[in-house]
This record gives sequence, C-alpha cells and structure tokens, in this order.
Amino acid sequence: MGNRQVPCKLLFDHYDPADERRREALLAQGNGLLSCRASAPEASAWPAARDGDHYAGFYRAGWYDQAPREVNGREVQMAALVNLPDPFGLSFALDGGDWFRLDGVELHEYRQSLALDSGLLERELEFELGGHRLRLHETRFVSMAASQLVVLRWELNIPPQVDRLRLRTVLNGGVTNAAIRRNQAYEGPRLRDVVLQHEEDGRAALGAGLADDQRRLVMATQVLTPGMDLRWQGRQAEQRLQQEAECRRPADGRLIIEKRVLVRVDQERPAEDRVALAQLLEQLPGDSFIHLHRAHSTAWARLWQRMRIDADDARLELTLRFHAFHLLQTVSPHSVGHDIGFPPRGWTEGYYGQVFWDELFAFPFLATHFPELARSLLDYRHRRLDKARERARRAGLRGALFPWRSARSGEEETPPRQFNPMSGRWMADHTYLQRHIGSAVAYDAWQLYLATGDEALLAGPAGEIIIEVARFWASLARFDPARQRYLIGGVIGPDEYHNGYPDAAEPGLDNNAYTNLMAVWTLCRALQVLELLPESRAAELADRLQLTADELSRWTQISRRMYLPFIDEDVLNQFDGFEQLQAPPQQWLHGDRPRLDWMLEARHDSSDRYQLTKQADALMAYHLLSPPALEALCERLGYHHDEKSQRRTLAYHLARITHESSLSNVVCAGALAAVDGPASWTYFQQALNTDLHAPGNSGTQEGVHLGAMCGALDVLQRHYLGVRLELDGLHIFPAAPPALGDLTWQLVYRQAWIELQLRGGQLRVTSHGDNQRSVPVQHAAGLSLLEPGQALLVPCRVDV
Repeated sequence: MGNRQVPCKLLFDHYDPADERRREALLAQGNGLLSCRASAPEASAWPAARDGDHYAGFYRAGWYDQAPREVNGREVQMAALVNLPDPFGLSFALDGGDWFRLDGVELHEYRQSLALDSGLLERELEFELGGHRLRLHETRFVSMAASQLVVLRWELNIPPQVDRLRLRTVLNGGVTNAAIRRNQAYEGPRLRDVVLQHEEDGRAALGAGLADDQRRLVMATQVLTPGMDLRWQGRQAEQRLQQEAECRRPADGRLIIEKRVLVRVDQERPAEDRVALAQLLEQLPGDSFIHLHRAHSTAWARLWQRMRIDADDARLELTLRFHAFHLLQTVSPHSVGHDIGFPPRGWTEGYYGQVFWDELFAFPFLATHFPELARSLLDYRHRRLDKARERARRAGLRGALFPWRSARSGEEETPPRQFNPMSGRWMADHTYLQRHIGSAVAYDAWQLYLATGDEALLAGPAGEIIIEVARFWASLARFDPARQRYLIGGVIGPDEYHNGYPDAAEPGLDNNAYTNLMAVWTLCRALQVLELLPESRAAELADRLQLTADELSRWTQISRRMYLPFIDEDVLNQFDGFEQLQAPPQQWLHGDRPRLDWMLEARHDSSDRYQLTKQADALMAYHLLSPPALEALCERLGYHHDEKSQRRTLAYHLARITHESSLSNVVCAGALAAVDGPASWTYFQQALNTDLHAPGNSGTQEGVHLGAMCGALDVLQRHYLGVRLELDGLHIFPAAPPALGDLTWQLVYRQAWIELQLRGGQLRVTSHGDNQRSVPVQHAAGLSLLEPGQALLVPCRVDV
C-alpha cells in the first residue's frame, strides 16, 4: 500500500468530565508488567474526594492481594489486583495564586491523543489561570524498553508577566481499590505498612506490603527540572508525601518538569525496605528524556513490525490497531518469565484483575504473531496444572479442573455473591460451574502446537494439559442407559443468565450443548496427541500421566456417544429444557433497559425462567469450529447436523440473545461468517465499537473489553481471511464481506512469515523470501506448497 499515512492516533479534541473515566481506560498505557490509567496528573495532586471525575489506577501485572473481607455477613478470601500507590500527582501555582486544576481554569484549547505506533500519551492545553494565559504540553509513557519505568513530562509555556511559580508533586501511598463502587465490599484498602522518604533533590521513595508479609513493593520517583537546581520541601500527611519547590520563570518562558517512576515487587527487591528504598533511589535512570523516549518508541516499532495491519478503510484500521495495541500492553515481551495470565479488562480493577477464559479469543492471533507470548500464557496455566488436579480430586473426579476465575494460587476466585445496585441485595454467583474453561485451555494449547509444530511442546505442557482436561471430562460424564448416551450435568455454559433451572434447589444445568461438544473435541484431541507423537515420546507421556489402555478406550467411547440436546431433531439446543422456559417480552431483547439479571432480581424474578441469553452460548461452537469441522464432530456422535441444520440453529439462538456481554457480537460475527456475510459484518461492526463508541457511563470505565478486542482480530483472521491452523498445513478459505474492503495482514506459521493481501474479492498469499522452508496451503483448489518468495491467489467465497 506504499508510503501512505498510517492512521495510528486516537484523539479527543475537547474536555468532557462526564467521559473522563472512560477515556482514562481507553487511553491507559502498559508494557505487559505495569499499567496505568490516563488520569490527569493535576487531579492526583489533590485528595481523591475532591476530584471524583478521575481515577488514577496504577497496577503491576499479577500482583494480587488475598486479604480477607467481610461480605454480606461472611468472611471471604478472594484475590484482587492491587491498586498501587499513585506517583503521578503534579501541579503548579503562579505568583502565590491557586493551584492548577483542569476543572478550575478557563479552558481555551484541549487535545488529548494516544499514538498507537509509539505508545505515547499526550495532552495539549491552553488555558487561563490567575489572569494569565498558559500552554501545557504533557507526554507520558509506560516504557516498553524498561519494564519497571514510567515517565511523565510537562512543558509549560509561561507568559512574561509571571515572576515566580510554586511546584507540587505528590506520591500517594494512601490509595485504595475503589474504581468500581458495587465491588466496594470486596475491595477497599489493600496496602499496609507504608513507608515514605524524600530527598531535597526531588527524589522520593515508598515501601508497602500486603496482608501476606512476603509480598512487598518499593517505588521510587524523581522530579527533574532541567536547567534549574531546585530544593524540594517534603511534607507527609499520613500515607501521602507532598513535595513543593519554588522557582523563577525561565528566561525563555519554557519550564520543563519531568517525573520518573520505578516500581519493583517481591523478589525483585532486597528483603529490607531500608536497603530496597536506598537502592531504588540510586537506580532511577539518569538518561535524557529524549533517550528514554526513543528507546520506548523503538521497542514499540519492533512489535508493530510483527503485526502488520493495513486497511483501505482508515477507521477500521485505526480500530484494529487500537485493539492490537491493548493486547500488546497486556501481554508483551516483558511478560515472558513472569507468572501472569490474561485478564479480560487488562491489568485494571475490572473483574478484580482476575483471569477467566478470554485468552481463548486472543490465542489464534497471538500464536500466529507472537508465539512466545502465547507460550507464556500457556505456561501460566501449566504451572497451575497440579492445583487443577488437586481441585478435581477434591470434587471426586480425575484429571484437571481449572477454575473459572483464576489469580495467583490456582484456586477458584469467583466471588460467592455479587451486589445488585438496583435492589441493594446480594445475588449468589454460581458461575464457578463454568467447567468449559478446561476445554478453552486445551483449545489454546492445541492452537499453539498447530502454529509452531513444536513436538516438545506437544509431548510436554500442551499435551499434559489436553490429556488432563480430557481425563476430567471422562470422569464427569455419566452414562444414561435409557438414552445410551453420556451426559454432563450440573454445569453452566458461557451464558451466565442461566445458572440453574427455575426454582431448583441446586445450581447447574444439564447437557449444555457447547460444554458437551467441546468435551468431545478435547477427548478427540487427547487421543490425537498420542497418535501424533513418536512412539517413544507418546509412551513417555503416557507413563508420566499413568494412562491406561482402558482409559483411552473409555475416551473413544465417550467421544462417540456423548449426548447433545436438540429441538425438532436439528436445532442444537442451549441445554436440556431451554425450549420449555418462558418466552420473554420482545422489549427485553431490543429495548432500552437496565441490565436484565439485575432488573429481574429487583422484581424478585430471575433470568433463569426465560428463553433469553446474555451472550451467544451454543453459538460458541460455531465460532471456534469451521462448519465442516462442527458437522464432522456431530457425525462422530451419530447426529446429522448439515448446513441447513446449522442455519436453523443460528436463527433460533440469534432471536434470543440480548448481547449484554461484550463477547456476544464477536461470537455472532464469527458464527455467521460462513453462512450470512452481511449479518456477520453487522455484528463485527458492533464488536469494533464496544469501547471506542461507548457512552461515558458505560462499563468501559472499568477497563477496556480485551476479550472482545482480541475476538475482533480473531474474526478477521480466522473467519474473514479464512486462515485456520491444521495439522496438514495452513487452511485458507476466505469469506470476506465486501464491506471489509482491501486489507493487508501478516502472520507466522511454523516460523514462516506469510503476507495476506485482500484485493477485489481475491486473497493473495505470499511466503516471505527469507523463509527457510515451503508452507503447505490447503485452499478450495487443493494443496499448494508455497515456496519462499512465491505467491498464491485464493478467491473469496461469494455465496455468503
């Protein structure tokens, strides 16, 4: 596409206090270890109670607190990501006047932008303060070059009439976890034993711990004013350190204030706070701002080289880049070697920073662009495999029972109750019964193996996970002599609006279609693992896991006789009995109303009673598996489920979805891609708009919807460009909606880089000239061996 202008900047050209918290989440910055919301530094120079439009969250990936809390009359010990001390407070005053606050000045110009190519956040303000007109240019970045470093820079242009200025910087250790009001019973203060110290040269340090006395952090800050030798006076109020200095207006009217922040936790720091603080103060970088800035931007440029995204539609390209940007802020090269997972809202307080199944939506993209990052996420799961085995044993089962919500320990972290702000009551949370999480982990392991062809991976962590999850499903399934089928009862599917049958004494549903299908898929993959490995490695793996021939025979039997619920023989039901629930009023599906489960509970009713879903549930199988693969899986079970049946199933469930989950539009876009291109495109557009075009009071305030962001990238690659990873090569069967337009994409398959160019209804597939081997490509015309430097034209399907 030539040397065109790349759309890579997200811009807000006006200040809107009502939208500020959403923007703080949209423009948040991270490097895979540190993450901070884009809160105004001057807001942090004041007590939080005085600036409720802002929330300066600062986080370290995977740094959880498990201090007990009293919730609804009982003690609960649940992991939550810790809001770190806020080191970014910064303000100034002119000639003894009022301190600068954005809400306290006459604002003439406002621009806030995030450069996606370089990871730089900037604000440009022109305003009047104390009768003087000033300009402020702010630059901030969480360094992608130095994992523990954050840099904030202010450049003030000050009119000649001003003689002196006062400067204030704040390091606040008195922060709490308070981003989400309805979670306050679980949250609140988490930092303990806060120690502060400061130096007259503008340096300061903080030490703090958690309830577990082995978990501590140290933080150092430094304020630099190039060309000025200022003496900073420190004043500590409880856990808040405020440093102030005075200076004359520089001769050229240009005042630079830089703030640099270093953070270290746990084993990264010496055991004694006194030693740790002293060492960290000495290790604050002495490099120039330009050097730090250049290193950070260069690191981002290297990442973008591996995920080319070019589209004729500038808005589409900007959105896709925005999604990829947030993905790489959450899991980056800095994440490798650290025991951290993939939180659905990024490293923020959304969902307490816990880990669900959302890496399922990121793995196809990560495995084909950054396989080492996908491996890091798989390692997070593998480190918890023994704990998952233990959890299965405690439940009287075999294999590995992964928790629906995970953090540090590998135990279940789902809160026992959720607060309903509409009724003021606590609602029981049974979503820990989403056992399908195990199949998601197995699916990710398989995707990484297909992308890399790494036999050692298959014989090791990937194979172990797949086999142990299969073992779990085999022990959970029960044979029903009447049906001559295996059943799975007492679970919850992806749709969290159905936790049990109406008025049932116990939670859980029987034969959730998605759960049963993916259990069979996992059993098939486990058998395949042993078939693919050389005999010696397969025997070693089987011996290590103590697999027996009888066990493998049972897996084969279950994978051929699992029960699936159907309506009228060909519509795949969501679960047994879903069709017998009450039909909901249409306005519940399409009207403007509060969150449905809250609304119904406030009326002493329940979403369990109705034929509606929060998100696509049974359709998840249609999103993850290609139509031929899904049909083959059903045929293996003895069910006929051809294209006509699949279309009827899609129509049935689409008529009953509220789309109150951010993942729902992604799943529908993927599920419909091969059968209804225009409808798929509509859902895809809605998925793209989840955060960028949400209202200011939306859930985006709590953190971006990372699963939906990654899901959109996945839909484009797997469904529209038609790229699927298979054992016999790269399958490319594009089904791009015409509205997608021209596009250039890049991915890696088994160490070979492939470029995809969508032009005029055809996909040009090119193997990079420096690849070391040929790439087998399966397409509509058959098999092609794509040699380095060669290209292949694949037409898009036009009947969708």
